[in-house]
Amino acid sequence: HFIFRDEKHNIKVLGDPTIINFDLEQMANKQKALQASAATGEITKEQARDMSPEQKAAIEKAMKERSAAMSKNKELNDAFNAGMEALKTKQFPAAVEAFTKASTLDPKQHVIWGNLAEVYSEMSKTQTNPAESMPSMEKAVENYRKAMELLPTDAGYINNLALVFARMKKFPEMEAELNKAVALDPANAGRYYFNMGAVLTNAGQTDAACSAFKNATEKDPNYADAFYQYGICLTGKATTKADGSLVFPEGTGDAFQKYLALKPDGPFAESCKGMLATMGSRVETQYQNPNARKPAPGRKK
Repeated sequence: HFIFRDEKHNIKVLGDPTIINFDLEQMANKQKALQASAATGEITKEQARDMSPEQKAAIEKAMKERSAAMSKNKELNDAFNAGMEALKTKQFPAAVEAFTKASTLDPKQHVIWGNLAEVYSEMSKTQTNPAESMPSMEKAVENYRKAMELLPTDAGYINNLALVFARMKKFPEMEAELNKAVALDPANAGRYYFNMGAVLTNAGQTDAACSAFKNATEKDPNYADAFYQYGICLTGKATTKADGSLVFPEGTGDAFQKYLALKPDGPFAESCKGMLATMGSRVETQYQNPNARKPAPGRKK
């Protein structure tokens, strides 16, 4: 077999006056031009003349599909961007409308469902009447579930869902989701437990909050703020003796000491010192400037 490349070989076939063109480069160029024309939606008369009815039908179908896809994508992007802008400015009804429209245009985009869930979650925080806030939180749960169906490995969605359950006071469901987030993203386990402790504190769930903050310190021993919040949480469980003095739970002073060791100049440093003074504990941490010059051997400081 012979393969002709980049050359013209015009072969006349006996009984057929048609000239068959074997110019492969020219054929390739025609094909590229045809693809480009299909993409732009403009086919020349010459191209149309050279196509078979089947080819014409296929090209027309592709052009219509492309046009519909472009229109849909623009509409989708416009709806999504409108939703993001409305969420940013806390225009929650407008955000719900925009993200809902985006979800009907492309229900396979997890980010749409995730943001729709966030809208409902944030909106519920502004609703003081449980008759309004509870349905909003239920909608948040529903849409986080949809986002997680499309992206089940996203610990962020799972964590956010757990926070919604906490505000709904569905603590077993909260704990189950939180454990999933921690398993998927152990590097951020301390942050997940810290966030949970904050939500539980606001919900008045002191015991559960203390447990969450303690877990945060265990998962991340360098998480200074978690130690501070754990200490504050424990002070809320202090008891009073007959003489009026306070008895603090075991570990309270250690939590404040640990914060001071990690952040001696942190925003809660003075609060920690005050709490330790109230408890009658000595501030054990000695603070030194690591950049200070050390005295030479044999010289007095």
